[in-house]
Amino acid sequence: MFPQRNTPLPFSVFGGPSPSFQSVIETPEQVYQMFEHGEIDFIVFKSILRAIYDTGDVQQFARALQQRISHYDKNIQKVCPFHYQSFVDAIQELLKLKEQCQDIKDETVAIDAEIQQISQRLCQKKRTIEKYRWVISQELMAPQKKTVAIAYETMCSRSAYLAKCAYDDLLRTSDSFENAFNITCGIAVTPVRLEIKEKAYSKFKDFLENIRKVAGRIGKHASKDTAEQHSFGVNDAVQSYRTDDQVSAQDLIDFTPVHRCCQIFNVLGAKEEFEQYYRQQRREQCDLVIEPSHKMNNFKHYVEYLDEIVGFFVVEDQILMTQSNLSTNADKDKLWDNALLKIRHHLDAKFRGCPDVEMMLRMKKVILLFILTMKSYGYAVAPLYELLQNFRDQYNEILVKEYCAQFERDLDKDNYTPITVNSEEEFCAVIRQLPFCNRSMEQEQFPRKFPFSRFVILAYTQAKQYLVGCLKFMDNLQLNTSAVDDTVRRCANVLLGRWAGILKTFIHKRLSMIQLVQITINLGYLEKSCESLGSFITSKTSGEEAIGTTSHQVVLSEKVFRDVRSEVEQQIDECMRSKVDEIMELANYDWELPAALMTDSTYVPILGEFLESTFQSFTNLPSGLAKKVCTQTCKHISTSLSELLLSPNFDCISTGALDQFSLDVMQCEMFTTRCPVTGVDPQTLSMTFADLRQLLDLVMSSDWTTFNAEYGKDHAKYLRVKASTAIIVLEKMIEYERKSTGYSRVSSGRLGFLEDSLFDTEVSALDE
Repeated sequence: MFPQRNTPLPFSVFGGPSPSFQSVIETPEQVYQMFEHGEIDFIVFKSILRAIYDTGDVQQFARALQQRISHYDKNIQKVCPFHYQSFVDAIQELLKLKEQCQDIKDETVAIDAEIQQISQRLCQKKRTIEKYRWVISQELMAPQKKTVAIAYETMCSRSAYLAKCAYDDLLRTSDSFENAFNITCGIAVTPVRLEIKEKAYSKFKDFLENIRKVAGRIGKHASKDTAEQHSFGVNDAVQSYRTDDQVSAQDLIDFTPVHRCCQIFNVLGAKEEFEQYYRQQRREQCDLVIEPSHKMNNFKHYVEYLDEIVGFFVVEDQILMTQSNLSTNADKDKLWDNALLKIRHHLDAKFRGCPDVEMMLRMKKVILLFILTMKSYGYAVAPLYELLQNFRDQYNEILVKEYCAQFERDLDKDNYTPITVNSEEEFCAVIRQLPFCNRSMEQEQFPRKFPFSRFVILAYTQAKQYLVGCLKFMDNLQLNTSAVDDTVRRCANVLLGRWAGILKTFIHKRLSMIQLVQITINLGYLEKSCESLGSFITSKTSGEEAIGTTSHQVVLSEKVFRDVRSEVEQQIDECMRSKVDEIMELANYDWELPAALMTDSTYVPILGEFLESTFQSFTNLPSGLAKKVCTQTCKHISTSLSELLLSPNFDCISTGALDQFSLDVMQCEMFTTRCPVTGVDPQTLSMTFADLRQLLDLVMSSDWTTFNAEYGKDHAKYLRVKASTAIIVLEKMIEYERKSTGYSRVSSGRLGFLEDSLFDTEVSALDE
């Protein structure tokens, strides 16, 4: 009668009810029953509700739902009274069960009390049986105890045992007697044990004293064995060893007292007491061994000091292996750690200010041998490697000071002239000492000249020797190849930096131009040698095959000499100026000369010769520096000549004096056209005198009309002439004319066209 779940919906596509809706679902009760029985799902039910609302049957549907609710309420009221009686019956059964449980509990408590009473009676009977059993056992052991008593009587004459050091037999007899008669005879046995303990302590102290005496020999033997296993050149450390010293700790020391003491104190029940006593005595003995004696003033004393420490810990290691209960690895490590701190402190204090490089190197080998020996016995030695690294820094600093002092001596002794070789052998000898490649020089005829002086070869050789010295100390310091390489490069940079500082101080002395020029050339080759030094370091640390194939975190600083080079260049410039000023002081012009001498002034040839020789020495200078110095020198000469012409020390100048001055300037200009400095443009160099030449042309030609007309224009003929300088020269010429003729009109030569009134006009125009 009802539609199935998958049947088509009873409404149209547009949401309205289908035409057969009334025939399928006649009442809302049918819709509710269909939904309740699961015959329609929620979506269908939602569509049916919509259809109900659309048809106007909402109230009827609501009444049907209310009727259904009332129906369920009645069913619930019927079910509750039906099950109530069963609930009451269940409660009554539970109450009966509670009473039965209480009865069971009371019976259990009564049974437990009875069991406790029976157990107490059994325990009392057990103790009685044990007492009777002990009595019976004592009766059976009476003959055995009688035998022990007889042995104890013999033991009382213990002097024989003590004389034979038979402490073990004496203690065993004493222990047996005490166990047999512990109730009555314990007091009599105690003095015997105390005497045995004192004798054992005495023997152990003798053993410790013997260790103190032979520890040095044991340490020597252990160090010698280590030196033979690690062939790293420690002859200084082992040269005093004798053949008869090749014995072990077991050969030199009798460890029987230690083993006997362990057995005695174990029987006495004082095992822990002896262990504590042993550790305390060894700590005190260790402190005595580590504390250096006051006579440690030579190399041999330090070797003996370290050998004694080695011997002490070798003995300790041997005791640990044979009597592990006396000391543990933790105790041994603690003893070594405390000793290590003191050893490092004492060695550091002794060698902190040592100025001897050879002594530092020998001590490094001894300490390294000590490290390897202790390491072979399982002791931690990392702090000692740190100590050696500190010594390495101190050693390098001493080396740097020595090579810096040698560097200063070489600077003072150098002749500051290029090296000249007269044969192929001499040429090859120089090439072997300093890498130098110049193909054109190899084709030259002898004698040949190197650009640098002997000082460069000495400095390069010393740098390599210094690096070799640094590598000697770093050998076997547990550093990898990269770390050694970078460390050596840092040392090289330190040395080069110190040398640069020495050069800075040296160049401020009163040096000649030749010295300054040669120092500049030498600096250039020292910078180039840094690359060769880098390859040398790589060959020493990584081998020849690693050159050019490895990268480094530390690079040799080629720029370390740049500041020095800059200061040397400044000194060269100042020296050139100073020398030019000295020569210019020789200029003694007669400013009232009536006519030119038609020959150079006396200072001009001197100046030319100085410039010629000096600029020729610039051949090996960097081209930029040579051109700079040449240009600056010519500018300074031009400036000095201009200042000489405009000097206020004289107020008149004749035409003849101007002609003579112009002739000298012309000689300077001619020198610029044949300047020996390579790379200098003669036209550019001659422009340094352009200002002075235009001024002289103006005043000597009296071309004031052109000057006034073109003044300030870009294409002016006298563009470089300043009005102020022209006025000064013109005034001096007018003053000479007034002084020589007695009136103010210029009438002679090229200034004859000027009149007094025209002079004032021209001066005013120039001032504008």
